[in-house]
Amino acid sequence: MSMQAAKHNEELLCRLKESAKKFVSTVEKKFDLKLDYSEHSLYTTDMLLSLFFKERRASDLAVTLLGSFLGEVLIKNLGGRWEIRDLAVVGIGKMKGTAHPFRQARKRLEKGLGETLTTWYARLKMSFCQDGELYWNGHGCNGFYNKLMEQDWDLRLLQRVLSEEEKPYVREEAAHLLGRLQSDRVAPVLLEQLYNPENTYYACIAFQGIPEQKALPMLRELCSESPDVGTRIQAIQAVGEQKDHEAIDLLGDLLKEKDEILCHYAAQALAKVGGERALKVLLDIMGNHRPGNKVCAISALELLADRACVPYLVEALFDKHRSVREAATRAFQYLPDQRALKPLLFLLNERSSRMRILAAYALVFIGDAQALDPLRKLLKDPVKDVRDHAAYLVPLLEAGTRPAGYCW
Repeated sequence: MSMQAAKHNEELLCRLKESAKKFVSTVEKKFDLKLDYSEHSLYTTDMLLSLFFKERRASDLAVTLLGSFLGEVLIKNLGGRWEIRDLAVVGIGKMKGTAHPFRQARKRLEKGLGETLTTWYARLKMSFCQDGELYWNGHGCNGFYNKLMEQDWDLRLLQRVLSEEEKPYVREEAAHLLGRLQSDRVAPVLLEQLYNPENTYYACIAFQGIPEQKALPMLRELCSESPDVGTRIQAIQAVGEQKDHEAIDLLGDLLKEKDEILCHYAAQALAKVGGERALKVLLDIMGNHRPGNKVCAISALELLADRACVPYLVEALFDKHRSVREAATRAFQYLPDQRALKPLLFLLNERSSRMRILAAYALVFIGDAQALDPLRKLLKDPVKDVRDHAAYLVPLLEAGTRPAGYCW
């Protein structure tokens, strides 16, 4: 590289760092919050972007500021360095991966919470560092929510939620953020909106974060009676987040429906409510119900992680439907249990390469040395993907350690 090119690259690198600093200073000026380039600060940034930009616009300036900040967060926490030519961060983690923070900045600005920075970052950390541990707790930087409340952002967000002049996605994001703030002073207004067909959907979103016992009867009714599927889904999530034990039987009925989307959300809600009754409802589904219902129930059992479900999951390993077998095999990563050892060893010989991979991960999570020789045989599997996973898993089992993340 010529001296002129090196000088040019150095100047661009300085501009990137200055752009990141400008993003931090802009946030501090507008919200009196100091972003510190930590993983926590990414969570905060996701929330603040929805306050900054009601309209989903990805101007060049916004992409530059946000992309520069994202790149600096990656470098500080996961390693790597800027590659000026492609505006990428290269050499991330032990896998020496490459990420494109400017592309993600544009996606986040154009698509809102459907392209969160936290999800993007978590995926990179898992892929390039083989580390699934994240350092944010749903509250962002210290005093984040308190600062927003002091600035009356709960009332301003409520205005966005109720304004029919705003675009639907603006109202959705406002309701989502409003729920995170858990503001007492907006709860009475939102309670009234549950009975207003124009705003019911958005109120259900907000009540996924705002605890309000008075809202539960109407939320239950909306779960099954609302003519709008979107509203039903949001209401189902709300009773789950509020751990409404009186909704367990209702959620169980929804879990038996043919609509697998509703089944999925009903199952997840049951897992969040938790307890023996919720577990019983989920185990009942593992009987003679449709495979789609069983798969949804298994995904909820993963979250509950109650050992009482192990015999049901072992039985599901031999279900006649492949989707159920795969779901049960995957579940033993989250609920490793010695009772599944022999069935999982048998599944290493499955015709499906995906089943062989899922069984291998489950066995390493169980951590029994009896699985070593069968796993070593997968190093010569005819399918490259199976061989690659085996090459990653065998040393882990030999060392008595678990995978950094789960295989889906």
